[in-house]
Amino acid sequence: MYDEKSLQGIGTKIKLLRTLRRVSQQQLAKQLGISQTHMSNIEGGRVSVNLRLLMRIANLFACRLDDIISGDFNTEGEAAAGAVPEEGYSADEVRLLLKMLQLTKNK
Repeated sequence: MYDEKSLQGIGTKIKLLRTLRRVSQQQLAKQLGISQTHMSNIEGGRVSVNLRLLMRIANLFACRLDDIISGDFNTEGEAAAGAVPEEGYSADEVRLLLKMLQLTKNK
């Protein structure tokens, strides 16, 4: 069941998904046709994301709306392939670090 709590943290979940897919904030904003500042405000939870934009994000990342709302992203293909970004962090490490930061921020 969905309620307003489901909407909390969507920006953080978008940021997590974007980071896992190795897309910069500026690249995503350009693909969505919005400013990088607006994208930053969405990810920072300073503005709400409308359903139309949320659908466009889901389409760009080939995931379901529910995946974004729940924060349950499928990264098995990346992990199984042993993909490591240039910075030397695996997708699982990035996900863990972002979740740790989120928990710290909420305290």
